[in-house]
This record gives sequence, structure tokens and C-alpha cells, in this order.
Amino acid sequence: MSVLEDFHNAILTKITTDIAGIQTSGFYPKLRTAVVTPAVFVDMVSLEHGDDPGTQQLAVIARFQARAIVTAGENSLIQVRELAAEIARVIHHQNFGQKVTPAKLVSVGSDGFSPEFDAYDIWLVEWEHEFHLGESVWDGEGITPDKIFLGYSPEIGIPHEDDYSEIETEIPLGLP
Repeated sequence: MSVLEDFHNAILTKITTDIAGIQTSGFYPKLRTAVVTPAVFVDMVSLEHGDDPGTQQLAVIARFQARAIVTAGENSLIQVRELAAEIARVIHHQNFGQKVTPAKLVSVGSDGFSPEFDAYDIWLVEWEHEFHLGESVWDGEGITPDKIFLGYSPEIGIPHEDDYSEIETEIPLGLP
């Protein structure tokens, strides 16, 4: 599997395992038949450039959406809000066992812009994760620095080693 496929599967597994009663779940819904509800569909809707980790990897911020879907009816407006709130609770600060930053909740609200879902009430939960694509130049063979020294030009280089100061603050290299 790919990094993105593994990530999607981990998200959907967590949501459907932690929320009892979900009848239908999946990715990127294109409805051709009725959906047994309550249902949850997960979608990654964008990738934006993230903070450069200094590892020659591509840092990306992925925005995900989960659609909470219930059949329209007498109590469905409360039910869909409760399902959306549960999804938000489950994803809150989760990394789903992946090498990504914890989920950052963006919004939870109504999603009324899908005509194929007219028979349903739908709320949308949006969140973001940052992660890195590709191999780190700091992984594998070679020397990984464990001390950083600071010098000021022009007093730099081997003749000025005694003029350098060790930086003792921890600097994180990469994600968990």
C-alpha cells in the first residue's frame, strides 16, 4: 500500500471502530444506490505545502473531510449533529498510528451542496495533518548531528573552534 492509502485506511478504521452503529463507510462517495445510515465517508480534499523539515522531503498539509450522513426524518437533524460531533471527538489530536502531526480540527458544520444526497441530512467534519513525503537525508547511513555549534563570521572554521558556542536547545528534526 501507499502512504496515502495506509493513512486513509487508518482514519476510517479508527472512526468506524470508535463510533458504534455506523452502517456504511468508505472513501470518496459517488452514490448510485441508497445508503444505509448512519454512514461516514472520508475524503482527502487537498494537499498544501507545509513547513520545510530540512530533510529534503516534501512537507505537505493534508485536509481531510468526513461526511456524517443520516436519513432525513423527524429526528435526523439532531442525529447528524451528534454523529458529526462524535467524529470530531474521535479525530481530535489523533495521528492514527501514522507519522503525521496530530489532527487539527478546522470546522464542523452542515454540508448541503451535494444534490445526490437530497434524501439525507449531512454534516461535514474537516481537519488537517502535516506529514512528509519521500526519504529523509538523515535516515540510514552517515552521521546524524547531535550537537550544534554557533560561530560568527569571519571568526569561523578550524582556527576558531574555541570561539564557537554550543547551542543547548533541542531542535526537533522531523515528525514523530
